Amino acid sequence: MQSHARRALKHWSQAWIAQQDAAVVAFAAALPGLGRMDAPTGCCDPRMKVERPGEVSGFVCFDDHGRTTVDFSGIPQATLGGTLEVIFGRGWFDEGSDGIEAAPPGTYNWEDDATYAEYEIKVEADATASICMSYVTVEDAVVLLDELQAHLVRCIGGPEEP
Repeated sequence: MQSHARRALKHWSQAWIAQQDAAVVAFAAALPGLGRMDAPTGCCDPRMKVERPGEVSGFVCFDDHGRTTVDFSGIPQATLGGTLEVIFGRGWFDEGSDGIEAAPPGTYNWEDDATYAEYEIKVEADATASICMSYVTVEDAVVLLDELQAHLVRCIGGPEEP
């Protein structure tokens, strides 16, 4: 490889690592308790996990294309419902015009044609819910994490902002 191309690739690689690190900082700031996993993670790196029993557990990862996956479970249904209503409004998916908070047990999906993001929400019979957002931007993931944290604090007294 030519020396100028090698230097340019090195600079690109350093910028990419800095972008990944910045995403990790943003995710952790939005949801306290979300911590970076050591490699190998079994998925994309960086990958972060959170375990807050009765509130939320799961992971966030940042892929090689600059997209994020948020995969959380064990969230109180009302908390996730309120979070999604603030972000998307009520009735953002066809099957539940009253929102996730009032949705019966089941799986609800939505695909964003503009960004190619995919959303899957599962409502359980025990009034908990899970959310898997795939291929979302860092910005969209941080908005969800931040709003979820705000609702957890309001609804069940989760940890306050640091």
